[in-house]
Amino acid sequence: MKIVIRISHWLQISFLLVMLVGLSACAIEPKQAFHRFSFDGKSDKWGKEIDLLEYSYGDQYHMVRDRVPLDKDRLGPQSSVNGLMPVGEFLYVKWRIKSTGEVIEDRVDLRNLLPARMDDHGVLFVIDGSQLYVYLVTPKAKGQYDLPILKTTESRYLVTYEIYPVNTFRQ
Repeated sequence: MKIVIRISHWLQISFLLVMLVGLSACAIEPKQAFHRFSFDGKSDKWGKEIDLLEYSYGDQYHMVRDRVPLDKDRLGPQSSVNGLMPVGEFLYVKWRIKSTGEVIEDRVDLRNLLPARMDDHGVLFVIDGSQLYVYLVTPKAKGQYDLPILKTTESRYLVTYEIYPVNTFRQ
């Protein structure tokens, strides 16, 4: 009888430990959504004045990132990543102003700037001189009287909010 109780007790403890490990793994897993991260220096007209040097969108693991290879002096001015991926906790961008050679970097904490549901939304950035702008692009088509045109061409067709440096998106 004592052996059965001990085995039963051990099984209960094992089950609780497995549940705790499972719950803690869920807690640290980043939330996932089908969304897009992009930038377009050609269409948004900053690519001729700016050399993009590095960017990183994601969490501590830098999910979407790129930096200038040793044999080049800049990255391309356009990129887009679409699909099911973790919603970024931050955006880091490093660039050089061609006319002055000044190198600037900015890191934006996105955790309180993005909606709880990011499905079918987009995060994109625009560089204007020494200022980084970050936008939230919604899947909603823009009507004639919707929000103004912003520094990104995407805002001509889709409802778009500036979320950095000024947050115009209200959750």
